[in-house]
Amino acid sequence: MILHLLVVHIILLCGFLCTKSLLAQTGPKIIDKAKQEGRVVYYTPLNVTAANVLIKSFEKEYPYVRVQLLRQGGEALRTRVLSEAQAGRHNFDVISMNILDAQLLQRRELLAPYISTERGGIPQGLKDREGFWTASYIIQHVIGYNSRLVPAGKIPRDWRDLLDPIWKGKIGLDRDGVVWYASLLQYWGRERGVKFMKQLSVQEPHFERGNTLRTQMMAAGEFPLAVVHAHKVEEFKTKRAPIDWVTTSNPIITHGNIVSIARHAPHPNAARLFVDYFLSKKGQIVLNEAFVVPARTDIPPLAPSLDQSKLNVHYVDPVLAENYNQYQKEYQEIFQ
Repeated sequence: MILHLLVVHIILLCGFLCTKSLLAQTGPKIIDKAKQEGRVVYYTPLNVTAANVLIKSFEKEYPYVRVQLLRQGGEALRTRVLSEAQAGRHNFDVISMNILDAQLLQRRELLAPYISTERGGIPQGLKDREGFWTASYIIQHVIGYNSRLVPAGKIPRDWRDLLDPIWKGKIGLDRDGVVWYASLLQYWGRERGVKFMKQLSVQEPHFERGNTLRTQMMAAGEFPLAVVHAHKVEEFKTKRAPIDWVTTSNPIITHGNIVSIARHAPHPNAARLFVDYFLSKKGQIVLNEAFVVPARTDIPPLAPSLDQSKLNVHYVDPVLAENYNQYQKEYQEIFQ
C-alpha cells in the first residue's frame, strides 16, 4: 500500500513538473508552432485605440502572427464567453477582463494556466500562483469632476462627500459597477458599505455603461461628478478637457485587468507569444503611451498622479467572485 502511494505521488509530482516546464516554455519550438498557427483571437474590454496600438506593435514584432480583435464591454464580454462555452464553441485564444470575471471563467474551467516568463515584472496581488491569470493593466476607480462646474472649495475629498445634498442628480455611475461596489463593502465592512450605497442611491445618480462615455459626458457637463477610471481622466486632460480626479479617496479601488489563455485555445502557441508580449516591458510601455496604466512596477506612470505608491490603493480581492451574482443583484436592487 505504501509503495503504491509512493508511486502515485511520484507520478503526480512528475506530471506537475512537466506541466510547469511546458507552461513556462517560450523557445523556438513555440515560435515555430505559432508561425504555423498564424493567428491569435483576442477578446477584450480594452478601449479600441489602446488595443489597436498594442496589436500593431505585437504584429511588428511577430509579423507571422495576425491578431483578430473582438472588443466588448465587461458584462457583454463575460456573457458572450459563457454563451459560447455552453454552445461548445471555443473561439478565443486570449482574453483580458476584470479579475472577478476571470475568476468566474476559471471556476467554469475555461482558462488554462500559463506561467509566462514575463510574469516576474508583475507584483504579488496582481497574479495568481497557478498562472491562470496575470494583471496586464491597472484600473483605478476614482471620483472624477468637471473643474468648470465644481468650485475649488466643493471638490470632494473622499467617497462620503458624494452624499452632500448639492450633488443630488449630478453624479454619474456605472450600470455595471459590481467590482467597485463589492470591493468597497469588503474594505469598509458590509454594514457601513451597504449604508453608504443606499444613501448614494438617494442622490439619484445617472447611470451610463462604459467608462469612456461616462468620462465624455462629465467633460461635456452632463453631470459634474462621476465614478470613472483615473487613466481615462488623464487621457482627456491631454485633450484640454476641463476635468480632473480625486487622489485622496480612501480607498481607491484598484484592479488588474488580467490576461489569460483559453483552456481550449484554437491557437495556443500564438496565444503564448501574445501574452508574453502583453506582459513584457516593451508591450507595457506601448500600453502606457496609450494612457493605460501598466501592471509592471518598473515603468513610471505617464502622469505622476497615477503613481500607486502615493494613493490609498485597495486591490480587488478575487475571492469576491464567489458571491458575484449576489453582489450584482444587490447593486441592481439598491440603484434601480
